[in-house]
Amino acid sequence: ALLREALVKTGKVGLAKVVIATKQHLAVLVPSGPALVLNLLRWGDEVKSLADLDLPAAGVKGAKVSPAEMKMAEQLISQMSGRWEPADFKDEFKHAVMKIVQKKVKAGDTETVIEPEEEVPEQNANVIDLTELLQRSLKGSKGSAARKRAEEEAKPPAAAKKPAKAAAKTPARKAATPARRRA
Repeated sequence: ALLREALVKTGKVGLAKVVIATKQHLAVLVPSGPALVLNLLRWGDEVKSLADLDLPAAGVKGAKVSPAEMKMAEQLISQMSGRWEPADFKDEFKHAVMKIVQKKVKAGDTETVIEPEEEVPEQNANVIDLTELLQRSLKGSKGSAARKRAEEEAKPPAAAKKPAKAAAKTPARKAATPARRRA
């Protein structure tokens, strides 16, 4: 809430680097009502220049569009226009996948899948008090020294690794075991 309200009051947004799956993204953190919205941006090398694209000229005359073509296009848009109803749009891909899944279930072509346990956050999670960090940063306004100290304190502690669960041995795994021992 502090970050959101400070961004609103200063008329600024936050920039961030986030990793989703295995790709790093540049993002902007924008206050929106009671929420903070994270919008992904494009890296400079991912943005094509308009000069690199083979586009028709702008404007009706430049694009060589006849009045009859324009009238036809406007009529088509008018006929296809309607009130926006989000319920009219479905995730057709997900629906098709679920249809296949249901078909396999009915055919008995299933196997038991054990879902991995969700990691429960530790009770003593490192909660950072932004107000305190900001106050310390402003007091020791020597610039980089105060900023570096605040960044160090803001880093989460290294998480203790949990031992991996032993997987059930399969015939393929038993066959591969001696080869691993030789290596």
